[in-house]
Amino acid sequence: MESVRFVRPGAGPSGPVGAAPDGQAKAICDDVRDNVLGADAKAFGAELGRMMAFRAQQDRAAEQRAQQAATAKLAEIAGKLRTHAAQAGDPRLRTALNASAGNLDRLGADTGALTGLDSLDAVSKTTGKFAAALGDVADYCSG
Repeated sequence: MESVRFVRPGAGPSGPVGAAPDGQAKAICDDVRDNVLGADAKAFGAELGRMMAFRAQQDRAAEQRAQQAATAKLAEIAGKLRTHAAQAGDPRLRTALNASAGNLDRLGADTGALTGLDSLDAVSKTTGKFAAALGDVADYCSG
């Protein structure tokens, strides 16, 4: 199984320290929190759960479809982050969005990350990798 390595440009939160983000950055962060870290994260987790259920039922075709859906969700989220990066005026936010998108791309390309899901512990580790992949933008938007 390949090890996924995430890029974290700079140390610590990349958002503005002690300063309110501009309106555009706030809107992007609101969307990231509500959709990427909310609805999209739940949808990705649901596909992982479906993969496990289909694996338990020994339905390989359905398991493969759920895996493809999970991978597609990662690509969709990465695309949303890149779209936001193109709109971001703050270079630190742009960097955080692009870094998180690249991290999701690497997670989606790590074939062992999804095919090796054989326990709830493995699902937990994969959702942890998902959260780590979004760490740059989550750090920025929590500042």
